[in-house]
Amino acid sequence: MRTDAAAGPSAPAGASWPGLLAAIALVWALSACFTFIPWWHAHGLYLRDAVRLDGQWWRLATAMWVHLDAHHWLADMLAATGVLAISARVARARSLLLVLVACGIAVQVVLLRVPAIAWYGGLSGALHGLALWGALGLLRAPGLARATGVLLCLGVLAKVWVEQSWLAPVVFSPAWGFGVVRAAHAAGAVAGLLCWVLQEWWLARRPARSDGAAA
Repeated sequence: MRTDAAAGPSAPAGASWPGLLAAIALVWALSACFTFIPWWHAHGLYLRDAVRLDGQWWRLATAMWVHLDAHHWLADMLAATGVLAISARVARARSLLLVLVACGIAVQVVLLRVPAIAWYGGLSGALHGLALWGALGLLRAPGLARATGVLLCLGVLAKVWVEQSWLAPVVFSPAWGFGVVRAAHAAGAVAGLLCWVLQEWWLARRPARSDGAAA
């Protein structure tokens, strides 16, 4: 029987620089294709009626990559670069991309339940989820990384609370020139939290399974 079992689940290893750069490049390239190539843009944007009535379910996975203009795209890409770089302290590139995509799809599934949102595009909802997931992971890291996790966690939660998307899921922004879907931000944050809980459950099961096999 093993006597050296870990006291708790171990944190995932951080991403290597090549892996992180590859993940960032992939996000930028994929978003650029769906934003600036007209056919990709038209068939990637979330359109509520197209999904519900015409069965175009792939839009639930592609809408996160579509942006409405160059400024929208650039803002999301800079935010994605920052969130990926911060979260890479505690996760590998593959995990970062997996959580990002999972949160993006979760956002679109939630928006299907909001009739007021007829169309949507953008990465901000998924980024709220990745940011919260990464921040919770950083809480185990020592020193400055832990402080970064606390600040990022508080920042995401405060932003979701101030936006109060449950009262107004969409708010027109004169600065952007289109409606900001605040409901996507809240849905993404919840999805990120659920991803973290699922990860913790999985990591907690691994030592137990190993102990049972070695007993």
